[in-house]
Amino acid sequence: MRKSILFAAMALTALGMSAEGKGVWLETNHNFGAFDEDLGTVYCDFKLVNVGDEPLAIISARANCGCTRPEYSVDPVAPGDTAVIRVGFDPKGRPGRFVKNINVDIDSDPLRSNLTIQGTVIGASNTLKTRFPYSLGSMKLRSLTIPYGNVDKGHTSGQYVEGYNASSDTLRPVVKDTPDYIKVLIQPAAVPPGEQFIVSTVLHSDRCKDWGIVTDSFKVYPSADAAEGMTVETVSILNEDFSKLTPDQRKNAPMIETDVTAIDLKKLSRTDAPIHRTFTIENLGKSPLIIRGISCPDKAVEVKLKNDKIKPGKKEKVEVTVTPSLIGDTELLNARINIVANDPLHPSTMVRVVAEVK
Repeated sequence: MRKSILFAAMALTALGMSAEGKGVWLETNHNFGAFDEDLGTVYCDFKLVNVGDEPLAIISARANCGCTRPEYSVDPVAPGDTAVIRVGFDPKGRPGRFVKNINVDIDSDPLRSNLTIQGTVIGASNTLKTRFPYSLGSMKLRSLTIPYGNVDKGHTSGQYVEGYNASSDTLRPVVKDTPDYIKVLIQPAAVPPGEQFIVSTVLHSDRCKDWGIVTDSFKVYPSADAAEGMTVETVSILNEDFSKLTPDQRKNAPMIETDVTAIDLKKLSRTDAPIHRTFTIENLGKSPLIIRGISCPDKAVEVKLKNDKIKPGKKEKVEVTVTPSLIGDTELLNARINIVANDPLHPSTMVRVVAEVK
């Protein structure tokens, strides 16, 4: 091969071209394939042949990441000789696919070249436990909760969970039992060994009948025929969209007021009979107050409201029932009753139920 390169250089000289160094890369991309993180730093060599008539030299080689380290000599490369840039990649703590670039400058043509290394790191167990702590066989997830935060009705919110294939085979995860108002997509559908995937979700708030704090879930299975899947919880706060209200509409809007901010039951025992209390919701505004939702996530506390539309200046009674036997393993009951209403100033109101549990 060297003879053919030298012959090409001599031919160019014979045609009257000026004498100068000229570099030709034998390859500009190297694929390490899939390898274990425990293997440590991996290396490859990029070779630059001087097909010109004058010596050339490598001025610099810089990688776009600290995990990639090029090594080279700055000594001149004579015509017909070969320079070598050795590139090392440290996979520690970097499971999954990678693509790294190295910019090389020489004092001859071409002045700037781009070299690329790529591959897939199959993560070590300690690394995967840190980055993807939730496992079902070879399928791993970074989180089992998707928080959407506050979402106005009529709007959407997108969130995702990262996953990882820790096996030596292609993984084809599937999603089941998704709520009607949440769209879920796994990308890519076929996950090669050692590579990551995304469980991408979009919440469509207008398709959900609930208001306020809304919790739900769906399951991710390693394959379509897998008997077991991982449950991913979803949490959102669905509010009314007040952004289009005019100043007059805001001035004449309803206004919610509760006669208490907390119901203090003092002390109780888990063997006590159910306890009944009430509080009132009053509309201090100028238009009907609509209670979009009233609930308590604590299973020991039940709330009931007979009329969810309250005229200006009127009140409605809320019935609260606390069942001590349903209180969890705690010495303090601190439950939250969440009230969602069409009050633009107070779209969400909370009344606490507290007690010392004997």
